[in-house]
Amino acid sequence: MRASREGAPTRKGPTLQTLEMVESTLRRLSKPVSLNRVKELLPRKVMHPTLRMAIEHYKRFGCVAEGSKGIMWVLNENPDFWKAAAGWERR
Repeated sequence: MRASREGAPTRKGPTLQTLEMVESTLRRLSKPVSLNRVKELLPRKVMHPTLRMAIEHYKRFGCVAEGSKGIMWVLNENPDFWKAAAGWERR
């Protein structure tokens, strides 16, 4: 790890290939699964911190929910949903 100018350590994030691999794996699942189960289902090995960073990336965008039962893809792609959501009052 290298230090940035402010002295805080910098960490390389997951690659685009890793993000796509995690996304496609989570999209196929119909129920929450543990992080270890996700690692087993991925087509290639991924280090635990890298997988955690990929999950956090998707959580920031609201695509993934994480709870006591595990991790699940939650992004709704139904066009009717997004048409209705466009009319919702903004906060």
